[in-house]
Amino acid sequence: MSRKGNKLLLLLFTLNNCLGGALTDKGGAIININHSTSATIIRSEEYKTLGESEGESSTYYLLGLFPVTPPLNIDYAMSQAVQKIPNGSSMVNVRTWIESHYYFPVGKVLVLKVKGQVIDLKQSLPLFDDPISKKDIKKD
Repeated sequence: MSRKGNKLLLLLFTLNNCLGGALTDKGGAIININHSTSATIIRSEEYKTLGESEGESSTYYLLGLFPVTPPLNIDYAMSQAVQKIPNGSSMVNVRTWIESHYYFPVGKVLVLKVKGQVIDLKQSLPLFDDPISKKDIKKD
């Protein structure tokens, strides 16, 4: 390989490292991993699994110190994942993690990722705002 090719290769590797591996690495350094059985309280086993989905929320730190965008929001990430699948109500087998991507010297980005099974909760009990029929009312 020529000297010019070596310099170009070295420049590309240096640029990639300064961007936090953004050119070659899809993910970033993982900071925090969590697993939860469900996103909301589920009082019944009567639900239908619709499929797996993923959502995310991110925040950007200028120079790695000063937050420029709104903070990480797990509720937003979960709602984004549920909305991707039609008729989704909640999530089970939820996994969350935070990736950090460094873009030297510009700053860093933290990305909160949520992944799990989206479910459709079946209404096994009548809704509270449904009118009560007269036959259900006992007379004393």
